[in-house]
Amino acid sequence: MVRTHRATFDTKDVNECCSFISNLCGEAGCDEPSSICAKAAEAVMENEEAYLQLCGQSCKKCGESRQPSRPLPAPERSVYVA
Repeated sequence: MVRTHRATFDTKDVNECCSFISNLCGEAGCDEPSSICAKAAEAVMENEEAYLQLCGQSCKKCGESRQPSRPLPAPERSVYVA
């Protein structure tokens, strides 16, 4: 949401939204994305390029955390004899 609407947000709005999202991620147990998002919240106040890089890293880590950590086993196939 923040990245999509950043043209209408000022830096204070982005900082507050990113801090809120960081807290939600931390409460959900996603510590690494949460810490990166918190860094992005601070970076937006000084350097937009660093903010965008950190925000992208946080989104990527968030997506990785939702994927299964190991592949699911293939279902057993029954042997069909005609």
